Amino acid sequence: MTLHRKPYIENRKKTAEQKLSLRMEALKAQGLGDRDIQKDTAIRQIKAAIRHAKHQMAKIANLESIDLKKAVAREEKRNAPKEARPKIKKAQQGESHRKAKREKKQSMQGSGGDV
Repeated sequence: MTLHRKPYIENRKKTAEQKLSLRMEALKAQGLGDRDIQKDTAIRQIKAAIRHAKHQMAKIANLESIDLKKAVAREEKRNAPKEARPKIKKAQQGESHRKAKREKKQSMQGSGGDV
């Protein structure tokens, strides 16, 4: 469910609620009781559409809250002072990984170990 569909879902829910009220008025005008009105298939379908729209809106609200939390966390991280790493001089580092690898390779070639 994507956030850009929110207005369409709201519109669909609103029209379903209008259809429900019109259908209920029409059935009451025919003289049906509340129990018979609730059993009407059209009423049940319209109510299902309303429930479906409510669930979709809840999912969208959840996504919006997650996006808001992420945005707040991103801003906090952006505004936090950067940790300064201690600078290590080359002499203190010792032998570089690349140099050690090269020496190991040369020692392997020197010993006659062709791979």
